Amino acid sequence: MKSLSLTPLIGQKTDSLTGVSDTGPFRVVIVDDDENDRRMMAQDLEKTGEFVCVGAYGSAKKALAEIPKVRPHVVLMDIRMPGMDSHECARRLKVIMVQLKIIVVTGLLNIDTMNKSLQAGADGYLTKPAGAAQFLAVLKLTVRSRAQCRADSNGLQAKDRSAAGALENNSLLTTRETEIMALLARGFLDKEIADNLGISYSTVHFHLHNIFPKFAAGNRIEAVMRWRDANRS
Repeated sequence: MKSLSLTPLIGQKTDSLTGVSDTGPFRVVIVDDDENDRRMMAQDLEKTGEFVCVGAYGSAKKALAEIPKVRPHVVLMDIRMPGMDSHECARRLKVIMVQLKIIVVTGLLNIDTMNKSLQAGADGYLTKPAGAAQFLAVLKLTVRSRAQCRADSNGLQAKDRSAAGALENNSLLTTRETEIMALLARGFLDKEIADNLGISYSTVHFHLHNIFPKFAAGNRIEAVMRWRDANRS
């Protein structure tokens, strides 16, 4: 798939940390060695009107070379690819593009893989096989987290706010949200949380979307850390 030029148009607002336009659809890059998977994900993106695929690459090495040029908001990256390790690619990209969001795509649903991905800088994950609805739900949750980070950079100072109000925000959690946070803090994956609580995968993501703003968290790691701090108070 041919990459599109992402040079911001004159008059567009840009993110100071990425140089990416803040207006228009969210730009997404797909990194997967399976050509069919790349094509299907790109098609699902184009149907939404909210996202546009600006690049699709079959290896982490190629992605690392091209992603800084096309400057996406989000990268969908398969874990198992030939050549460069995807975790190493994610780590390097996070150094180059601080605000870049990375969603790992994997069929390896286990704690070790998830922890390695989070340590490498992943902001979300998607398990294969995934339907279009689940795929888009994870993507939307991730870009909403990015929007929160953008607001923080404009002066909201999430860390200061959360430190002062963590206990108060923790008290605002519903019973279900508290149950989800307790399992998340124990290292449970979203599917495991859903199975444990007898709810759907999408319901877990819905609750996480509501939880993150209460802790001014940009991702699940920040949410867990602040939830733990609140419970120690």
